[in-house]
Amino acid sequence: MRNEKEMMDMITGTARKDGRIRGVYMSGSRTNPNAPRDIFQDYDIAYVVRETESFRKDRNWIDIFGGRMYMQYPDDRMGEGADPGNCYGYLMQLEDGNRLDLRLVTLEYAKKDILHDKLCRILLDKDKLLPGIPESSDEDHWVKKPEEEEYRFCCNEFWWILNSIGKGLWRGEIPYVMDMLNQHSRPELIRMLSWDVGVAAGFACSVGKSGKYFKRHLAKDKYDRLMRTYPKAEAEDIWQSVFEMCGFFEETAKRVGQALGYAYDEREAFNSRLYLDCTHELPRDAEEFLMVRRMREEDAEKTAKIWLEGNVGTHSFIPEKYWRDNYNSVKHQLAEAEVYVYEDSRGIKGFAGVEHGFIQGIFVKEEMRSKGIGKALLAVCKGKYTELSLHVYRENKKALEFYKREGFQISREQTESSTGQVEYVMIWRKG
Repeated sequence: MRNEKEMMDMITGTARKDGRIRGVYMSGSRTNPNAPRDIFQDYDIAYVVRETESFRKDRNWIDIFGGRMYMQYPDDRMGEGADPGNCYGYLMQLEDGNRLDLRLVTLEYAKKDILHDKLCRILLDKDKLLPGIPESSDEDHWVKKPEEEEYRFCCNEFWWILNSIGKGLWRGEIPYVMDMLNQHSRPELIRMLSWDVGVAAGFACSVGKSGKYFKRHLAKDKYDRLMRTYPKAEAEDIWQSVFEMCGFFEETAKRVGQALGYAYDEREAFNSRLYLDCTHELPRDAEEFLMVRRMREEDAEKTAKIWLEGNVGTHSFIPEKYWRDNYNSVKHQLAEAEVYVYEDSRGIKGFAGVEHGFIQGIFVKEEMRSKGIGKALLAVCKGKYTELSLHVYRENKKALEFYKREGFQISREQTESSTGQVEYVMIWRKG
């Protein structure tokens, strides 16, 4: 592999020998003092020429740079904006491992191009016509401070795309999900993380294309967290990566918003995440959307209060003290159990606790009963198991009728030791 000096001697030497070439300038990572140095850095070179036509007619003149493994002529596609008469490019992967991205540009084009990019470095100017430029700097690539509207759009786009990711995962459309995740959600996370880095550095640094320099700017725990947002193409692995991404984005967005004095829309984020969480728990055979998600540790206090209210209100045949004495124990158990909560934009309205197919209980706030909440909670439980069982007091007539309507059958009768009450063991089986 030719080293940098050998490559540069060849590039400038070719220009000196060819009268059609009047100047040479370089841009890209090799002129960037802050870019890491390695063997994969491209040589981004522009030859200033009087005309491009004679070069374009002779396809073999580039053989002087060495054998090529493969290459592109991007301007032959004549797409929108192509102007081969003033700028014509060759992208070459050379056999010795070097990559040369060479452009032929007219003087008029070069004068504008050089002043547009602070990473330009003039290597040769035969006619002394190229503009003088300051020492190369990556300032043009520094993270830019966002306006508030741009910040709000980034947040809105991130939370909105979760809708598509969630339904795609529910449907099992993994290729679609991976595209939505990496082409739409991830760029917003990268953008927000870039602003976070920018805030810390006074917006005087570059994180590189797609955040490739994040490892230099983020604390190790943050960088590791970013890496956890890149999943395997497997449904549950994607779900966990998306959940990680949501938490990481929200923490970062709040910090950036506070630093810049921009308002973060917490309601939008809450509702979007709620819809996503409910989609994750939605049974694959569901015929309607259910606002039921897995309980989080911070929900334990709210669910325990619903448990207490429900038991006191529906079990008048058991002393209230019995339920209050068990309150703290139940709250602890809820935090560690498999629990599903029904929640809408106004908060948690009910929950169901399950343990290996045994329903510990379904509880709904008093004012929300007979509104389909218990049925929705039970539907999610049915989606998780092929068989469910539960105990219901014989005296709890409403609960008994509810479970019968939902396909449960009485298996046997027994007496609960702690209360002395008669209860039924009821069983449901899928199909």
